[in-house]
Amino acid sequence: MSHNHVVIISAHPDDMEIGMGGMVAKLAESMAVISSIVVTNGGRSSNPFAFTEQRMAEVRREEALRAAGVLGVKDVIFFDEPDAVEEINTASVAGRLVEILTRLQPTEVYTLDEELDRHPAHRLAGKLARESVLKSGIVLSGGLWAYEIWGPFAIWDRLEYIDRYVAKKMAAIAEHHSQVATIPYGEGVLGLNRWRAVFAHPKASAPAGQYAEAFRRITISPVLK
Repeated sequence: MSHNHVVIISAHPDDMEIGMGGMVAKLAESMAVISSIVVTNGGRSSNPFAFTEQRMAEVRREEALRAAGVLGVKDVIFFDEPDAVEEINTASVAGRLVEILTRLQPTEVYTLDEELDRHPAHRLAGKLARESVLKSGIVLSGGLWAYEIWGPFAIWDRLEYIDRYVAKKMAAIAEHHSQVATIPYGEGVLGLNRWRAVFAHPKASAPAGQYAEAFRRITISPVLK
């Protein structure tokens, strides 16, 4: 049993790869056991092939499994919720998350940002992740972290340099053929990761690396009002 078990909670089958694919490859190399949870089936996403929603969901599951294999993720758990934020059964998702977190007892959890991400399903996944960590009562020695996709962070708590893992990240994103056929997610996020490294610190005499992913630390405890 690895000393480091990581759980990643995402809204769609390609979120993890785009937002933190380099970090995932880095974690896998360090022998962390990684479990990826995908809340929706992604059936209503970019669809240049005119697939039915059911077919798209099947295709996206296959793509997610291949991408996970590229990065070294141990298992992918598909909740298979509808790909529409208002149709997600939040009670069911929360219950399953609490059960999985309690069973796996991860040291670290990564998810989407419930405040800063511009995609409503991403915000919901981040909210459910934080609430489920709190409800499960697990102690995350490594913390709860948000990765970025639809909305770069103005302030971050952690930069992870991914120079050695960029090729794997790009290969994992490329496995999502149904999505990158019309939207070049790989190029877009590579530009962001390059920017992160170059503009990391105004007083640095030289960049500490070529590519970096940014993470925000999420406070698990409820905000008292």
